[in-house]
Amino acid sequence: MIQEEIINELQYIPEAKLFELYDLIHYFRLGLTSETEKQATKDEDIKIDPAMCLTTLEKIKKGDFSGFTEIEDIESHIQAMQG
Repeated sequence: MIQEEIINELQYIPEAKLFELYDLIHYFRLGLTSETEKQATKDEDIKIDPAMCLTTLEKIKKGDFSGFTEIEDIESHIQAMQG
């Protein structure tokens, strides 16, 4: 297992360098955690709300286009909404 191999390698690293290695591993892990949280938030942002879709379709069927706008560049629009 890779964790065992890493732990085995640690015995060959001088004690003075272990602090630097710890910082590297610690902040690398924090970065991974942050990326995972950002991706989860991003995934939640693009989920489709079935109730909202049905309501919108009903409005369209009735010819009610209030609240609708034309979006020329969808990517820019999404980025602007994400802030």
